[in-house]
Amino acid sequence: MNDLKQQTTKSIIWNFMDKIGYQLIALLVGIFTVRLLTPEDFGYIGALAVFTALSTVLVESGFTAALVRRKENTDREYTAAFIFNVILSIILYLILFVSAKTIADYYKMPPLTDLAKVIFIAIILNSLTIIQTIILTKNLEFRKLTIANLSGMCVSAVITLWMAATGWGYWAIAAQQISQIVVKVILLWIFSSWRPVRIKLADFAIIRELLSFSSLLILSSTISTIMKYVYNVFIGPRYTTDDLGYYSQANKFHQIPYNVISGSIVGVAYPVLTSLNDSNERQRLYMHKIMRMIAFTIFPTMIGFIAISENFVHVVLTDKWLPILPYFRIMLVGGMCIPFINYYINLFNVFGKPNLYFITEFSRNALILILLIILNNTIMQILYGYVIACVSALITTMILGRIYIKYSITDFVRQIMPSLAMSVVMGLIVWYIPVWLSLPYWIELIIQIVAGIIIYFGIARIFKIELVNDLIKIIKG
Repeated sequence: MNDLKQQTTKSIIWNFMDKIGYQLIALLVGIFTVRLLTPEDFGYIGALAVFTALSTVLVESGFTAALVRRKENTDREYTAAFIFNVILSIILYLILFVSAKTIADYYKMPPLTDLAKVIFIAIILNSLTIIQTIILTKNLEFRKLTIANLSGMCVSAVITLWMAATGWGYWAIAAQQISQIVVKVILLWIFSSWRPVRIKLADFAIIRELLSFSSLLILSSTISTIMKYVYNVFIGPRYTTDDLGYYSQANKFHQIPYNVISGSIVGVAYPVLTSLNDSNERQRLYMHKIMRMIAFTIFPTMIGFIAISENFVHVVLTDKWLPILPYFRIMLVGGMCIPFINYYINLFNVFGKPNLYFITEFSRNALILILLIILNNTIMQILYGYVIACVSALITTMILGRIYIKYSITDFVRQIMPSLAMSVVMGLIVWYIPVWLSLPYWIELIIQIVAGIIIYFGIARIFKIELVNDLIKIIKG
């Protein structure tokens, strides 16, 4: 048990370094690019986001969850999955290449014709990373994944900033996406010893098995991705390109905190909990602890961001981006639910119930669509619908978890309430700091951040929250 605990701790740390490093670099690059580029430039990129994301889901085909869950995978099976992924990615790219002009006409954005043909190359490149990522994840080799991801981000950051500073406009963001994945592909193939066997030796029978497991995952992910970007598709032709740019940046910045937490903690939870399928008691103890870790990190981060949001925009993004402020705040509220929803979905897969993932996503996305039809007079109305859908999805997963995997709603509430209460207290104090001080924006922002950290961890220490001691032990180790 100690070996698993040590390996899990190291994996969480490396995965956390990966996610927080990735998002930190993305944040820094984003800060500089929003200063150098225009909302219109980001509007172009936001218009194409749904196609890239949807293609990535279809190419991955749910194979990651299925292959990580299988106890043994052969090289012949990995090769079959690899060939399937690559061929499908090429087909999808060709379809989108031919459709580039139609996409540009729909959005009434002529530059999208050429931009789409370049950005969509990332679909093929991504297919080259799937099997390598699965193998490294299955072996809990998150250090290698971290190095590959962060190296790609660093190289692409340099290229993007240079292009943005020298007047390339939206092409700078396109270059970021392509260069990042190129570096990642190269390093993953260096770090992993796996290589595909000859085509005639590939065991394509595995494709049918994988699809039987992941068919609902694919359908759910496809629907979820479409609905995730449905606002882009709706806002793009109905509002201005600048409006789409404001929304896209608010959406991007609000995702950074929960992507770090979902990616680092929930990402490690799946292979660890799968390895404990033979020990129900140990599995349940890990389930409780991971739920507490999510709550302990997501609530102070999102509520803290709401509290400092105005000074954050003034200082970091500059005043030209102030229109994103109301979008950013309301999306942060909904974003607090996402890591918990993702964790429940991982639990459903661990317990061999991917159909529950489908039910969860279908109900959430059906509600998003219904609310979009009802509430669409303004972008703010659309985003209120987003929050309602996120909260409803969390309630749905809690009910399904209680029924099918015996994780009670009482257990969930008991794990999250201490962190939520501490975060609300911290957030209220931080929110009113500018009212009390009336100092320059950048000084207020620094004071807010420092005060928020001190207050949150101070309360946690006073009430002897267990995770604080765990965190101290990890840092010391």
